[in-house]
Amino acid sequence: MAELISFSRYAFPVLALLIFLLCFSALLKRRPPSLGGARLINAATKEAYPLIRRETSLGRNKNCDIILDEPTVSRLHAVVVCAKDGWYVADVRSQAGVRLNGKHIEKKAYIKTGDAITLGAVTLFFENLQN
Repeated sequence: MAELISFSRYAFPVLALLIFLLCFSALLKRRPPSLGGARLINAATKEAYPLIRRETSLGRNKNCDIILDEPTVSRLHAVVVCAKDGWYVADVRSQAGVRLNGKHIEKKAYIKTGDAITLGAVTLFFENLQN
């Protein structure tokens, strides 16, 4: 009986450490898919905004990922989303709405390189460097 207690005193912590290391290595191996190199370019200022997140918020608010200091842009105007099948722009209840290549979008629209996204008086060109 004493031998069993002595064995379990060392075996269980070693087993727990082994399980922990296996879980930790699995987390390190699981990498999210690459976003690629996409960006938005302001047509007026030629400033480039890299898209480094799955969802990038656009607006006047300081909490937005891309801040557009223009009175015609809502505080939270739009969101650019990276999905498995490509990039989308979505209107977020803005007053001025979102236009894609001059056409008003209702909820969301697929975007590709060269598309012009207009938020109020600001026009941004989408560029996907992956293609």
